[in-house]
Amino acid sequence: MPTRRIVHRIAAVAFPIAATAAVLTAGPAGADPPHPFGGPALTIGCPNQGSLMSLTALTGQSGPEASPPIADGDIRFESRPAAAPIPAAAQVTVAWVNTDSGRSGVVNLGGVYPFLSATVNTGVGNVVATAFGSINFGSSPICQANPAIGTFIA
Repeated sequence: MPTRRIVHRIAAVAFPIAATAAVLTAGPAGADPPHPFGGPALTIGCPNQGSLMSLTALTGQSGPEASPPIADGDIRFESRPAAAPIPAAAQVTVAWVNTDSGRSGVVNLGGVYPFLSATVNTGVGNVVATAFGSINFGSSPICQANPAIGTFIA
């Protein structure tokens, strides 16, 4: 039998066994890292520091996680400026629905601006969320940020 066929036969038997062993011996999985919404929230038309646009980054992180503390079935939503110019203030709201259980809610992110967050008990399951809000550059009128949508697994 040619050497190449022997190697293929050994690989066909060995690789599935090795993959199964890796799955069976793997320890408990850690929490997922923060997962971004589908894109940054874009605010257009608020003149500030020579710019007509602002970007806000939005993420969601599922528990369990020790730091920051996030329980199983919770998601921590966070927002922060994604690019200069940095607004003087912002108000960000997240509306969410757990498509597996039907639970839903709306939460305003809080904290020390520009880093806003809130941990929400969404229940275990697939969660669809949208974040939206207002941006204030201090020298111009308050502008509305376009919504961003994300999907998460709690």
